[in-house]
Amino acid sequence: MNILQGSTLLLALSLSAPAFAQTISTPTYMLLKPLVQNDANGADICGVEGTAAVVINKNLETYEFKFYVSASTLSGHIDAGRLAESGTKKALPRPSGFWIARKDNTGEALHARDLTASRKPGHIAGTADLIPASKQLWNLIGGEEMQISIEYPNQRSQNIIQFSQQLADEDHDALLACMKEQMVSIRREYEAQKKK
Repeated sequence: MNILQGSTLLLALSLSAPAFAQTISTPTYMLLKPLVQNDANGADICGVEGTAAVVINKNLETYEFKFYVSASTLSGHIDAGRLAESGTKKALPRPSGFWIARKDNTGEALHARDLTASRKPGHIAGTADLIPASKQLWNLIGGEEMQISIEYPNQRSQNIIQFSQQLADEDHDALLACMKEQMVSIRREYEAQKKK
């Protein structure tokens, strides 16, 4: 194959591949609530429940996610999807992916893995490694500017929701206390699993 044929083939391939653009949206409404659960060993789950309403292609869409770290499973967990419009019975497609990152450090985005259907219709559930999940949770609790993406099959553009949300003082303090206590629970759980 000569250089002219090779560059023609390369051009043809690049023109036939679908473009994957990114659309960054700032929520018109954003709510973060603490998610804290204890078990017999102390703080087990520390995280947030988030709801974001964004305008995408002139449509108001509402997304929700749960993002937390669990001491009993030694991992991060995600449950995310889009809410159906009120009054509609139309089934929403299940997402095919989720990631979260601090805005200025998307190279360290936390991608959900082991994706399964959530108990909630139109949502996915997944897991993440403990340390990166804890890091992103600290960023979120600290009010850092964050980005999330809930991805769907056959999506031509990646929709990124960008936000910075300060938690109410009591919610912030409750989550910090939870995460500090959770570190003790994680150490205890790790030592117990190491003995097995």
